[in-house]
Amino acid sequence: MSKPSTRQRPARPSGASRRRAEAKRRRRNRVLVGGSVTLVAALVALVVGLHVASSSSASASGTSSSSGVSLPVGTTAPNGVITTLAGKTETVAGLRGKPALIWFVTTWCSSCQAGTQAMAQHVAALAADGVRVVEVENYADLGQSGPPMQSFAKVLAGSAFSNPDWTFGEASSALTHTYNPKAYLDIYYLLNAKGKITYVNSSPSSTMPALLSAARALA
Repeated sequence: MSKPSTRQRPARPSGASRRRAEAKRRRRNRVLVGGSVTLVAALVALVVGLHVASSSSASASGTSSSSGVSLPVGTTAPNGVITTLAGKTETVAGLRGKPALIWFVTTWCSSCQAGTQAMAQHVAALAADGVRVVEVENYADLGQSGPPMQSFAKVLAGSAFSNPDWTFGEASSALTHTYNPKAYLDIYYLLNAKGKITYVNSSPSSTMPALLSAARALA
């Protein structure tokens, strides 16, 4: 005959103890749920913020407001040095007297290549509105290896390479930093005859209609 067990059964919690435990469990769940909601809200806010920033940037690149660039519309284009492919030294101030488009490109950039081909199709229209196009390589191609500006221009501009209203060259380090401090692959500035910036954008292959419209407004 076996001996009865000497182990005592754990005492069942009283009603008050059960209520306290339940209340503690609910508080813990509320904290966990609240923390999850806060995390989700933070993530949503981050996504929305990134979307708004992206939309604002896209909007600025498609208008003449030039929000976010260092040289806004309405300011006088700073002076600086350009070395043409012919080896001559020109200055931004020397472009005054007629409208000009100064365009900074990188030769390894696909949008710059497409933009140069698009410019070849429309340089005559810009010239008809009195605009001289000056396309310059960002200093040292922004640190990347690309084709020389000479071959880049000849291949992509085709027969328009010899157009007297289209000058190709290389920007000095100081000029690149002044006009393109954020190191965009390409960015252009449309200047009026007095050297005032009237329009800022990039990628002429996709923004040419707006550029032509802005150029006509200067005629």
